[in-house]
Amino acid sequence: MNYPSQMTTDPAASDQVGANQSLWTPARVYDTYRVLLAFSLVTVFLFTWPQPLIGQSNPGLYLGTAITYLIITVLSAALRHRINALLRSWTPLLPFVADVLFVTTLIHASGGIESNLGILLVVSVAAASIIVLGRGGLFIAALATISIMFEQFWFSLQLSGTNPLQLTEPALLGVAFFVTSVIVQQISIRLAHSEAIAEQRRQAIHQLEAINKQIVERMRTGIIVLDPQFNVLLANPAADLLFENAARLTGTVAPAQLKDLYYLWRANPAQHRPSAQFTATGPKVMVRFANLYLEPAPLTLVFLEDQRHLAQEAQQLKLSSLGRLSATIAHEIRNPLSAINHAAGLLADGEQNAEDQRLLEIIQAHVSRVNSIIDDVLNLSRRQSSAAQRYPLRKSTQRLMEALESHQLSSAHVAVREDSPSLEVRFDPDQLDQVLFNLVSNAFKHGGDDVRVELLSGIDKRNGLPWLRVKDNGTGIDDTATQNLFEPFFTTSRQGTGLGLFVCRELCEANQARLDYEPATSGTTFVITFAHPDRMFQ
Repeated sequence: MNYPSQMTTDPAASDQVGANQSLWTPARVYDTYRVLLAFSLVTVFLFTWPQPLIGQSNPGLYLGTAITYLIITVLSAALRHRINALLRSWTPLLPFVADVLFVTTLIHASGGIESNLGILLVVSVAAASIIVLGRGGLFIAALATISIMFEQFWFSLQLSGTNPLQLTEPALLGVAFFVTSVIVQQISIRLAHSEAIAEQRRQAIHQLEAINKQIVERMRTGIIVLDPQFNVLLANPAADLLFENAARLTGTVAPAQLKDLYYLWRANPAQHRPSAQFTATGPKVMVRFANLYLEPAPLTLVFLEDQRHLAQEAQQLKLSSLGRLSATIAHEIRNPLSAINHAAGLLADGEQNAEDQRLLEIIQAHVSRVNSIIDDVLNLSRRQSSAAQRYPLRKSTQRLMEALESHQLSSAHVAVREDSPSLEVRFDPDQLDQVLFNLVSNAFKHGGDDVRVELLSGIDKRNGLPWLRVKDNGTGIDDTATQNLFEPFFTTSRQGTGLGLFVCRELCEANQARLDYEPATSGTTFVITFAHPDRMFQ
């Protein structure tokens, strides 16, 4: 699912940024600085020769030290990983110790502390306080202080008439080293703490983003995010299924009907708006809008609620209480019904004329029919929960053929066509057998004398869900009956109970599947859309 850039951060882009930042760690930056510093010290001396700006006190010592320093910095930068492997405990301190010693030598060759090269030691102390926290940074500050004071003492001894104990400037510079080390360490600790918090929040945001993505994708409510130009920035699979010929709404322009509803909402947000139907055979949808204020432009959230689901949920609440009441009534009816059936049996054992015999047959037939209805109601009220499992759909079609033969129904009139012989579904096997047998037996019962049934299966390319279509070439269903087709006790047959299709849909919904009637020019077609076999819930 592609989220709009205003709403989320691309994980791949953030990972790339993190990778680029990892290439420029403080240690790598300092290695680069050392190489550039050594190269600059050599270059400045050579380009200003024979009157160098630096190194004038002892040019030979300066040039040799600067070239050696350049070679060492280049080698240490190139061989950092090998050096780290050999000297793990000393590796962080070695560059700074070397820098202090080499820079102090260069200061001595340039005329002592008056050369102003001492500021370079401040950079080394600050870098050590960042890379080597704690006592390591203070050690480099102490080493730099001792080195600069020793250099000043030694340089004063070389100059006649100069007091070698005049160490005020080196002492002040040493104080600056320690102050720099303490301040930089405090800043580094705070930055490290802030970086740790930022990383925790980044991971939390990515986790929330992944959770939100899964929730939005699995929601039965359709969700669309529109920008001010009605471009679809985000659409979940539930929304895609509500529009015709829309493999993916994301990246397209919103349909004109949705735009009209949006303008009605903007004109009067509190006004009740009629439900919309975006396809000729699709469901009626309740459309709601909400503002989403984000920078740089506000967005609009669209919620699409399939009214069939709302009606089914309301019906489930009514049928739940009705089922308990029906079960109680069924038990009360069965007792007098058994007495009537027993009395009719006793009368049938005696001698009767033809008219009485006919009346007894009518009584027994209707008692049997009422008893069948009671059994259906009781089975519906105490139906066991589904135990869905993943298995090949072919097993259910094979068991269907066996069940048809055992009930004296011709399996030769049933054709099975599979797009994928290895198609798997997630369903309770016994309950799927019951659904398929009810649908096929209904086709034989209501389709006419020469009815033929086809079972076609495949996978929906838009959402990856398996489906099974049960199609016959019978007389079909009247348009006026399709509205109440799945309601309990609704039947077009005098001998039917009106619970067959209702039970089939209930079993499908219990297994996270969907049973729909598909209008056709001839015959009758029912479609079962299964849950994804790789997901426990859909």
